[in-house]
Amino acid sequence: MIFAPMFSIFILLASGYLAKKTKVLAQNQSIIFVDFVLCFALPAMIFDRIYHVEIDINLINVILTGICSSLIAMGIAVGVGILLKFKKPTLVSLALLSMFGNTLFVGIPVVQGFFGDEAINEVIFYDQLATGIPISMLGPLILSLAAPAKVSLVQNTIKVLKFPPFVALILGLICRNFELPGIIFPPLKMFASSVVPVALFAVGIGLGFNSVKSAWKSTSVVLVAKMVLAPAIFIGIAFVFGVSLDDKWLIGLVECAMPPMVLASAMILKANLDTNLAISSVALGIVATFITIPSILLILN
Repeated sequence: MIFAPMFSIFILLASGYLAKKTKVLAQNQSIIFVDFVLCFALPAMIFDRIYHVEIDINLINVILTGICSSLIAMGIAVGVGILLKFKKPTLVSLALLSMFGNTLFVGIPVVQGFFGDEAINEVIFYDQLATGIPISMLGPLILSLAAPAKVSLVQNTIKVLKFPPFVALILGLICRNFELPGIIFPPLKMFASSVVPVALFAVGIGLGFNSVKSAWKSTSVVLVAKMVLAPAIFIGIAFVFGVSLDDKWLIGLVECAMPPMVLASAMILKANLDTNLAISSVALGIVATFITIPSILLILN
C-alpha cells in the first residue's frame, strides 16, 4: 500500500486543476489560496511545530546532507546544460529549479502520508533551513547572472525578515524557552490543519502543461537532477559516512527528492528568463512525484 498516501494528494491536486478547467476558478485566483497559506495557516503550523519539535544534531546533519546533495545535483545539471549548449537564461533558470524543491506544499502531504503527523516537525525545519531561507537569499543572486535588473542584498534580507513563515520560525524558537498557556495552541492547530488541502488545491489551480513541448529537453535535465540525482547523492553521502537510514533520514531523503519549487518558478517568471522551463518543470515535476517518491521508498524497503 505504498502508493496509498499519494491518492489523497492526487485528489486535491486534481480538484484544483478541475476547478480551473471547468472555469469555476481562474488560474490567477490561486494566489488568494497561496496568500492564505503563507500569511495565516503556515505561520500557525510553523510556530506550533517549532515550539514542540525536538532539535538534535542528527536533524541538522540530515539538513546539511540535503543541502549538499542539491548543490552537487545542481552543478551537474548546469554542466549538462552547458554541454547541450543551452542559452544563459535557460542555464540560470535550470540552476534555480534543480537546486530548490517543493519541500513545503508537496513535501508536507507526502511525508505526512508516509510517516505520520509527527513527521511534519522535521519537514518544517528542513524546509526553512534547506529551502525557504536559502532561496530567499540566493535566488535573486542566481537570477542576476542573466537578468538585467540589479539585485539588492539589503532589500532581499528585509523581505526574508518580514516573511510570515520566517517570523513564525523565529518566534517559535524564542518561545521554546518559555512555558506558554495551552489555550493558544488549539486555534493554531485549526489553522495548521488547512495547510495541506488549501496548498495542494492552489497548486492544482496553477498547473499548466502547455509549455512542455517547447522545453522538454531542459525540463528533463531539471527533473532528473532534482528528483533522481539529488536523492541518489543523498543516499551515497549517508552510505559513505555509515549512516543508518532511520525515519528521520528517510524524511530528509524524501524532502531532497521533491519536485522543483513553485517559488523558484515564480521568480524566474518575474525575471523574464526561461518561462517555458519554469512552468513545465513544476507541472511535470508534481506529476513525476507520483512515480519517483513511491519508487525510492519501495526500493529502500
